[in-house]
Amino acid sequence: MKRHPVWRSRWSGCWLLCLSLCMASACTGTDSQADSGKKAPIAFTYFVNSPGDIVPEHSLIGDYIAERTGVSVQYERVVGEIDQKLGVMIGSKNYPDLIYGGDRTFRLLEANALIPLEDLIREHAPNLFRLYGPHWERMKAADGHIYAIPLSVPTGKPNKWINAAFWVQKKVLKEAGYPTVRTFDQYVELLREYSRKHPLYDGNETIPFEILTYDKRNFTLTTPMQFLAGGPNDSLAMIDPDSYQARFYQLDESITKRYYDKLNDMYIEGLIDREAFVMNYDQYLEKLASGRVLGMFDQSWQILEAQLALKEQGKLEESYVPLPLTFDEDIEEEYMDNTRMNYGFGFSISVNCKDPVRAIEMADYMARDEVQALRFWGFKGENYSVTEQGRFYRTSEQREWLKNKANRIRWSGDIMYFWPGSVGTMPDGNSYDPMQQPEEIEAEYSETDRELLKAYGVRTYEDLFNPPNAKRKYFPAWSIELSESAKEFDQKLKAINERIPPQMVVADTKEEFRKYWGEYVSALSSLDVEGWLDELETKIAERQSKW
Repeated sequence: MKRHPVWRSRWSGCWLLCLSLCMASACTGTDSQADSGKKAPIAFTYFVNSPGDIVPEHSLIGDYIAERTGVSVQYERVVGEIDQKLGVMIGSKNYPDLIYGGDRTFRLLEANALIPLEDLIREHAPNLFRLYGPHWERMKAADGHIYAIPLSVPTGKPNKWINAAFWVQKKVLKEAGYPTVRTFDQYVELLREYSRKHPLYDGNETIPFEILTYDKRNFTLTTPMQFLAGGPNDSLAMIDPDSYQARFYQLDESITKRYYDKLNDMYIEGLIDREAFVMNYDQYLEKLASGRVLGMFDQSWQILEAQLALKEQGKLEESYVPLPLTFDEDIEEEYMDNTRMNYGFGFSISVNCKDPVRAIEMADYMARDEVQALRFWGFKGENYSVTEQGRFYRTSEQREWLKNKANRIRWSGDIMYFWPGSVGTMPDGNSYDPMQQPEEIEAEYSETDRELLKAYGVRTYEDLFNPPNAKRKYFPAWSIELSESAKEFDQKLKAINERIPPQMVVADTKEEFRKYWGEYVSALSSLDVEGWLDELETKIAERQSKW
């Protein structure tokens, strides 16, 4: 289960004309000179394996950067099935100049579609070398080369970030009197009681629990049980934090069967959306943004657009609260991720790139602190201000404007995250990510949020969760590069998980459920589970000793 980027930086529309004038008169207070600014203009194509809206050819930030560097970028985001898109790309050998392959980077490596970056970084990218140098060995592929630059280097004070969670609408907790909800059973009962009292929302049927299984996103169905059993975001195996032994929890009846059995009960009762296994990602977001879905398991980055849409509509009580649930109250939860880099994928340059040196110079420019401030905070004096103490902040008008998707796309294309850079705090103590700036976090809380947090005796939603386990230096296990045979195991496991678990959930009877569970166990048992676990444990031991 991959942790994907947080959408950042959204800003105010009423200042578009002012911003354009500022750009023309260089009144922004950003860098005074770009190293590549004197070179002839060049245009790169950049494919990003992350769904989203079509990126416009021009945006205020993009045009400003192009003016300073002479480099313009035409972005393409994935539409539809990523494996099909990559298959066509690889088959034709028609690659864009730049690629963010995400969790499918291995396919590009197998196709020899990416070029090594280490020499380019050393010779032409001093900012990147400064940031990524301490992580150099960890970034190398099995052949000793670096093919992808992770998008975020932990810098300064680490951020606290909620990623995976079971989510519930704020109004559901409020109506129930803000109860303590620790277990999945308690959570289901909460959804059940509220939906019985409120079977309709705005004339449409209330959906107590939603599940997304479209494309690679079926991790919302196939991985929640690892968290309920007390594991972290390691994906296909649970790793003991003391012995570092790997456990293939998919065959564990007390974990995986228990969860699917409960979902089947919920489906039969009518608590799960009947369209859960046939809708696509856009339809999923539409349902969440409609306000009629009470809860789901997901990762924060994947539901962010729906959360923003709810805020934009003023549906604050219909927005979602993260909960760190477990199967039983005596299980310690471990939802919070350690601050780490996504080794193995990130910004890459293809073998078809028209000018690799200029491409790495552009990535180096984007990694400058002042340019990162531009990418994520905007234009000083227009999109944010600075206190006498040097703290970055936004006005209420600027915050309100950035909630509008159209404004964000017009401002930055909602794409500026996909370049190498930093995550954490700048040298002056401000956060690179405005969404992690303490002043902005507190300012974004509505009265609904403040009432809820006060009821639970915490200051932030992060305080509802245990801190990440510092013992897990290897974390996360899913980012470990495995052998070809282990990759084949992964692919077979994913194919089985796409096919059988949905059948278990929608089974009409418990007899039918047990039949599908038997098929699931049989299919998994035919795989080389032990070989896969042995290799994973060996790689984890290597990381623990070297990192």
